[in-house]
Amino acid sequence: MKTLFKLIKWGLVLVVALAVVLFLGRNTIARMAVEIGTKQKTGFPLSIGSVDIGLFNSTLEVRDLKMTNPPEFQGGTFVDLPLLRVNYDTVSMLRRSPHIKELIINLNEIVIVKNEKGESNTTRLQNSVSGSSADSGGTPKETGEEPRPQNKQPYRVDLVKIHIGTVIIKDYSSGRLKERKMTLNMDATYKNITESTNVTTLVMNTVFKQLGTVVGDVVKGLGDAAKGATDAIQKTGKGIFDIFKKKQ
Repeated sequence: MKTLFKLIKWGLVLVVALAVVLFLGRNTIARMAVEIGTKQKTGFPLSIGSVDIGLFNSTLEVRDLKMTNPPEFQGGTFVDLPLLRVNYDTVSMLRRSPHIKELIINLNEIVIVKNEKGESNTTRLQNSVSGSSADSGGTPKETGEEPRPQNKQPYRVDLVKIHIGTVIIKDYSSGRLKERKMTLNMDATYKNITESTNVTTLVMNTVFKQLGTVVGDVVKGLGDAAKGATDAIQKTGKGIFDIFKKKQ
Protein backbone atom coordinates (compact mmCIF):
# COMPACT_ATOMS: atom_id res chain seq x y z
CA MET A 1 0.00 0.00 0.00
CA LYS A 2 2.86 2.38 0.84
CA THR A 3 4.39 1.65 -2.55
CA LEU A 4 1.10 2.53 -4.25
CA PHE A 5 0.87 5.83 -2.37
CA LYS A 6 4.45 6.65 -3.36
CA LEU A 7 3.68 5.97 -7.01
CA ILE A 8 0.60 8.20 -6.86
CA LYS A 9 2.57 10.90 -5.07
CA TRP A 10 5.38 10.92 -7.62
CA GLY A 11 2.87 10.73 -10.44
CA LEU A 12 1.18 13.89 -9.19
CA VAL A 13 4.55 15.59 -8.78
CA LEU A 14 5.45 14.79 -12.38
CA VAL A 15 2.09 16.06 -13.65
CA VAL A 16 2.49 19.34 -11.76
CA ALA A 17 6.09 19.70 -12.96
CA LEU A 18 5.01 19.10 -16.56
CA ALA A 19 2.22 21.67 -16.23
CA VAL A 20 4.71 24.24 -14.90
CA VAL A 21 7.12 23.53 -17.77
CA LEU A 22 4.33 23.91 -20.35
CA PHE A 23 3.17 27.15 -18.72
CA LEU A 24 6.63 28.68 -18.59
CA GLY A 25 7.61 27.42 -22.02
CA ARG A 26 4.32 28.09 -23.83
CA ASN A 27 5.80 30.92 -25.91
CA THR A 28 8.78 28.84 -27.04
CA ILE A 29 6.51 25.89 -27.83
CA ALA A 30 4.22 28.13 -29.86
CA ARG A 31 7.13 29.66 -31.77
CA MET A 32 8.59 26.27 -32.66
CA ALA A 33 5.17 24.90 -33.65
CA VAL A 34 4.54 27.73 -36.11
CA GLU A 35 8.07 27.61 -37.57
CA ILE A 36 7.99 23.85 -38.15
CA GLY A 37 4.35 23.75 -39.24
CA THR A 38 4.72 26.54 -41.80
CA LYS A 39 7.87 24.99 -43.33
CA GLN A 40 6.15 21.60 -43.65
CA LYS A 41 2.95 23.09 -45.06
CA THR A 42 4.39 25.60 -47.54
CA GLY A 43 8.04 24.70 -48.18
CA PHE A 44 9.05 28.25 -47.25
CA PRO A 45 11.42 28.42 -44.25
CA LEU A 46 10.15 30.59 -41.41
CA SER A 47 11.94 32.05 -38.40
CA ILE A 48 10.39 33.97 -35.52
CA GLY A 49 12.20 36.15 -33.03
CA SER A 50 9.62 35.75 -30.26
CA VAL A 51 6.04 34.76 -29.56
CA ASP A 52 4.12 36.06 -26.56
CA ILE A 53 0.77 34.46 -25.73
CA GLY A 54 -1.06 36.43 -23.06
CA LEU A 55 -3.02 34.21 -20.69
CA PHE A 56 -5.05 36.97 -19.08
CA ASN A 57 -5.32 39.67 -21.77
CA SER A 58 -6.16 37.45 -24.81
CA THR A 59 -3.37 38.72 -27.01
CA LEU A 60 -0.88 37.02 -29.30
CA GLU A 61 2.20 38.97 -30.31
CA VAL A 62 4.74 37.76 -32.86
CA ARG A 63 7.95 39.73 -33.39
CA ASP A 64 10.65 39.56 -36.06
CA LEU A 65 8.94 37.04 -38.33
CA LYS A 66 10.98 36.32 -41.44
CA MET A 67 9.95 34.02 -44.28
CA THR A 68 12.65 33.12 -46.81
CA ASN A 69 12.46 31.81 -50.36
CA PRO A 70 13.35 28.20 -51.24
CA PRO A 71 16.32 27.66 -53.63
CA GLU A 72 14.14 27.63 -56.78
CA PHE A 73 13.37 31.29 -56.04
CA GLN A 74 17.02 32.24 -55.42
CA GLY A 75 16.65 32.15 -51.63
CA GLY A 76 16.83 35.36 -49.65
CA THR A 77 14.07 37.27 -47.92
CA PHE A 78 10.44 36.78 -48.95
CA VAL A 79 8.59 38.47 -46.08
CA ASP A 80 10.03 40.62 -43.28
CA LEU A 81 7.37 41.15 -40.61
CA PRO A 82 8.65 42.95 -37.49
CA LEU A 83 5.28 42.83 -35.71
CA LEU A 84 2.07 40.83 -35.79
CA ARG A 85 -0.33 41.48 -32.92
CA VAL A 86 -3.69 39.76 -32.45
CA ASN A 87 -6.33 40.67 -29.88
CA TYR A 88 -8.77 37.76 -29.83
CA ASP A 89 -11.74 36.30 -28.01
CA THR A 90 -10.48 33.17 -26.23
CA VAL A 91 -13.80 31.32 -26.14
CA SER A 92 -14.27 31.74 -29.89
CA MET A 93 -10.83 30.23 -30.50
CA LEU A 94 -11.68 27.15 -28.48
CA ARG A 95 -14.95 26.81 -30.40
CA ARG A 96 -13.07 26.91 -33.73
CA SER A 97 -14.91 30.01 -34.94
CA PRO A 98 -12.24 32.66 -34.27
CA HIS A 99 -13.32 36.19 -33.42
CA ILE A 100 -10.39 38.58 -33.77
CA LYS A 101 -11.06 41.95 -32.21
CA GLU A 102 -7.97 43.64 -33.64
CA LEU A 103 -5.19 42.51 -35.98
CA ILE A 104 -2.09 44.65 -36.44
CA ILE A 105 0.37 43.76 -39.22
CA ASN A 106 3.62 45.67 -39.72
CA LEU A 107 5.07 44.45 -43.03
CA ASN A 108 8.51 45.97 -43.43
CA GLU A 109 9.47 44.32 -46.72
CA ILE A 110 8.18 41.78 -49.22
CA VAL A 111 10.23 40.43 -52.13
CA ILE A 112 8.19 39.08 -55.05
CA VAL A 113 10.25 36.73 -57.23
CA LYS A 114 9.43 35.23 -60.64
CA ASN A 115 11.85 32.40 -61.42
CA GLU A 116 13.29 31.19 -64.74
CA LYS A 117 10.17 29.06 -65.36
CA GLY A 118 7.87 32.04 -64.92
CA GLU A 119 6.48 30.88 -61.56
CA SER A 120 6.20 33.45 -58.77
CA ASN A 121 6.88 32.79 -55.11
CA THR A 122 3.55 34.36 -54.19
CA THR A 123 1.65 31.92 -56.39
CA ARG A 124 3.63 28.98 -54.99
CA LEU A 125 2.81 30.06 -51.43
CA GLN A 126 -0.88 30.55 -52.18
CA ASN A 127 -1.15 27.19 -53.96
CA SER A 128 0.63 25.36 -51.14
CA VAL A 129 -1.76 26.82 -48.59
CA SER A 130 -4.90 26.21 -50.64
CA GLY A 131 -3.76 22.73 -51.66
CA SER A 132 -4.17 23.35 -55.40
CA SER A 133 -1.60 22.13 -57.90
CA ALA A 134 0.06 24.44 -60.38
CA ASP A 135 2.11 24.18 -63.53
CA SER A 136 5.40 25.98 -64.07
CA GLY A 137 3.57 29.18 -64.89
CA GLY A 138 1.88 29.20 -61.53
CA THR A 139 -1.66 28.49 -62.76
CA PRO A 140 -3.83 25.59 -61.60
CA LYS A 141 -3.62 22.47 -63.76
CA GLU A 142 -6.59 21.56 -65.91
CA THR A 143 -8.03 18.21 -64.85
CA GLY A 144 -11.33 18.32 -66.71
CA GLU A 145 -13.19 18.23 -63.41
CA GLU A 146 -15.06 21.01 -61.69
CA PRO A 147 -13.27 22.12 -58.53
CA ARG A 148 -14.95 20.93 -55.39
CA PRO A 149 -16.20 23.65 -53.07
CA GLN A 150 -14.23 23.85 -49.85
CA ASN A 151 -15.84 24.37 -46.48
CA LYS A 152 -14.30 27.52 -45.08
CA GLN A 153 -13.73 27.81 -41.36
CA PRO A 154 -15.86 30.70 -40.09
CA TYR A 155 -14.00 33.62 -38.56
CA ARG A 156 -14.51 37.33 -37.98
CA VAL A 157 -12.02 40.17 -37.67
CA ASP A 158 -13.39 43.46 -36.39
CA LEU A 159 -10.41 45.65 -37.25
CA VAL A 160 -7.27 45.14 -39.35
CA LYS A 161 -4.43 47.68 -39.38
CA ILE A 162 -1.66 47.01 -41.87
CA HIS A 163 1.54 48.87 -42.70
CA ILE A 164 3.44 48.03 -45.90
CA GLY A 165 6.98 49.38 -46.18
CA THR A 166 8.94 48.25 -49.24
CA VAL A 167 8.01 45.99 -52.16
CA ILE A 168 10.81 44.51 -54.28
CA ILE A 169 10.12 42.66 -57.53
CA LYS A 170 12.75 40.33 -59.02
CA ASP A 171 12.08 38.78 -62.43
CA TYR A 172 14.36 36.01 -63.74
CA SER A 173 11.95 34.75 -66.42
CA SER A 174 13.77 36.43 -69.33
CA GLY A 175 17.12 34.86 -68.45
CA ARG A 176 18.52 37.97 -66.81
CA LEU A 177 17.49 39.66 -63.59
CA LYS A 178 15.10 42.59 -63.79
CA GLU A 179 14.60 44.26 -60.44
CA ARG A 180 12.32 47.01 -59.24
CA LYS A 181 12.02 48.49 -55.76
CA MET A 182 9.00 50.46 -54.57
CA THR A 183 8.95 52.23 -51.22
CA LEU A 184 5.31 52.54 -50.20
CA ASN A 185 5.29 53.26 -46.46
CA MET A 186 1.51 53.05 -46.61
CA ASP A 187 -1.02 52.37 -43.89
CA ALA A 188 -4.43 50.82 -44.43
CA THR A 189 -7.36 49.95 -42.18
CA TYR A 190 -10.02 47.32 -42.87
CA LYS A 191 -13.14 46.54 -40.85
CA ASN A 192 -15.46 43.55 -40.50
CA ILE A 193 -13.39 40.90 -42.29
CA THR A 194 -14.92 37.41 -42.55
CA GLU A 195 -14.10 34.10 -44.26
CA SER A 196 -16.02 35.35 -47.31
CA THR A 197 -13.86 38.47 -47.66
CA ASN A 198 -11.43 38.52 -50.58
CA VAL A 199 -8.27 39.67 -48.82
CA THR A 200 -6.34 39.78 -52.10
CA THR A 201 -8.79 42.30 -53.57
CA LEU A 202 -8.60 44.49 -50.48
CA VAL A 203 -4.82 44.68 -50.62
CA MET A 204 -4.83 45.19 -54.40
CA ASN A 205 -7.23 48.12 -54.19
CA THR A 206 -5.18 49.77 -51.47
CA VAL A 207 -1.92 49.42 -53.39
CA PHE A 208 -3.51 50.65 -56.63
CA LYS A 209 -4.58 53.82 -54.85
CA GLN A 210 -1.02 54.31 -53.63
CA LEU A 211 0.84 53.54 -56.86
CA GLY A 212 -1.62 54.36 -59.60
CA THR A 213 -1.23 52.20 -62.72
CA VAL A 214 1.27 49.35 -62.25
CA VAL A 215 1.68 45.86 -63.59
CA GLY A 216 -1.36 43.89 -62.41
CA ASP A 217 0.62 40.74 -61.59
CA VAL A 218 2.81 42.69 -59.18
CA VAL A 219 -0.13 44.01 -57.18
CA LYS A 220 -1.94 40.67 -57.32
CA GLY A 221 1.26 39.04 -56.09
CA LEU A 222 1.30 41.31 -53.07
CA GLY A 223 -2.30 40.40 -52.31
CA ASP A 224 -1.66 36.68 -52.78
CA ALA A 225 1.38 36.85 -50.54
CA ALA A 226 -0.58 38.61 -47.81
CA LYS A 227 -3.40 36.08 -48.00
CA GLY A 228 -1.06 33.11 -48.35
CA ALA A 229 1.09 34.10 -45.39
CA THR A 230 -1.98 34.83 -43.27
CA ASP A 231 -3.61 31.50 -44.16
CA ALA A 232 -0.41 29.59 -43.53
CA ILE A 233 0.06 31.09 -40.10
CA GLN A 234 -3.64 30.64 -39.31
CA LYS A 235 -3.66 26.95 -40.27
CA THR A 236 -0.43 26.08 -38.47
CA GLY A 237 -1.20 28.35 -35.53
CA LYS A 238 -4.62 26.73 -35.06
CA GLY A 239 -2.79 23.75 -33.59
CA ILE A 240 -1.49 25.95 -30.80
CA PHE A 241 -5.02 26.72 -29.62
CA ASP A 242 -5.89 23.02 -29.97
CA ILE A 243 -3.05 22.22 -27.59
CA PHE A 244 -4.34 24.62 -24.95
CA LYS A 245 -7.92 23.42 -25.51
CA LYS A 246 -6.85 19.90 -24.59
CA LYS A 247 -5.35 21.25 -21.39
CA GLN A 248 -8.70 22.64 -20.25
